[in-house]
Amino acid sequence: MMITRTNLTPGMIVLLVLLGILFAVVIVPLIIIAGFCWLICQAVTGRSPLELYLRSKARRHDRIFERPCQDPPGNDDRMPPSADDTIECEVISSRTFDEDGKEIR
Repeated sequence: MMITRTNLTPGMIVLLVLLGILFAVVIVPLIIIAGFCWLICQAVTGRSPLELYLRSKARRHDRIFERPCQDPPGNDDRMPPSADDTIECEVISSRTFDEDGKEIR
């Protein structure tokens, strides 16, 4: 029994019906809700949500430090690095073991 004259198989007709139902039940209400939220945001803030997003994106991008790692020329007030670049630190506690594995105090 053919309802319509198509060359589609019954499986393709079922797939198209399911996609149509998905579109009608899920996607269209999401678009309506997003549009309603867009209007509310624009009414409250006076700006579109896209403008608010792009403005905050630009602010986040400006906080990124993008300068060369070297000091600018003419900044000679710091001491030059010494030939021996070691870090001195104080040892709070340490353990020393002899060759038998016993701790030396």
